[in-house]
Amino acid sequence: MKRLMLLFLILCAIIILADLVNKIGAEEGMSVEGHILNKEGVLYLITDEDFDIKTAKEQSNQEFIRNYEGIYRLDSVPFSLSPYKDGQKVKIWFGEVLESHPAKVNVLKAERK
Repeated sequence: MKRLMLLFLILCAIIILADLVNKIGAEEGMSVEGHILNKEGVLYLITDEDFDIKTAKEQSNQEFIRNYEGIYRLDSVPFSLSPYKDGQKVKIWFGEVLESHPAKVNVLKAERK
């Protein structure tokens, strides 16, 4: 029983330490601001100034990706971004950009504007 408790405490410490390292890395990482949109279960960040939420929701995914510049697909989204509203302006920090179309980013930190 004592071993199980010790193992549990070590696991909790590792999780807390990983979260702190992630937040520190977010401060040093790259950041971008834009509007968030949930389209067919995928979160996107759109940095295009001409972004219109109503038009984007009506378009198919292919049309949506073609019509706007600066679109990022958000992967590994932190819990802090979950209660969002479509079209809401956010700032995200990310560590790496995966080459695809649209570019995928692993989100380290998110902040509503």
